[in-house]
Amino acid sequence: MHLKVETHNLVAKTHTVKVGTFPVALYHEHSHGVYVERAFVGHPTFRYWKAHILPAQHLQICQYTTHDDVYPFEFYIDIVQVEREGPILRVKDLYLDLGIAYNGTLTLMDTHELFEAVNAGLIRLDEAFLATQTLHDLINRLGQHDNSLDRTLRAQGIELAWESDLLSTS
Repeated sequence: MHLKVETHNLVAKTHTVKVGTFPVALYHEHSHGVYVERAFVGHPTFRYWKAHILPAQHLQICQYTTHDDVYPFEFYIDIVQVEREGPILRVKDLYLDLGIAYNGTLTLMDTHELFEAVNAGLIRLDEAFLATQTLHDLINRLGQHDNSLDRTLRAQGIELAWESDLLSTS
């Protein structure tokens, strides 16, 4: 197990993860955070990644394209903490994840990783509490909106634009 921190350089258009630094196809800043897109070079499962990083909500909302175009989730949500210094975003994964299937079914994932990370000293107990509270709040809000992420976020005043939406307004 290792500390999961990603770095986004919005000026250099790079995304650094544990295996290296990769070019980013698109960064788009908006009032609630940053939208990012990039190819997954050499990844065995995924070929493309799109995500909205929402710092105040502690969410990184992802969409993945696989090599065979079969992926069970419309949205894969990481619970995160985000720090920003100028054009640099550091996204610390707090290990809890939520998958939202195309039919709205929710799948809570990686609870064991959260406890392992606390035991290993990779995250503090207060960060584990934040992750748990954030996920509980998200699931409860989703339940109020028939598990629709778009309607749940819209109720909080957040409208997400994905690549096709961004290109149509350019």
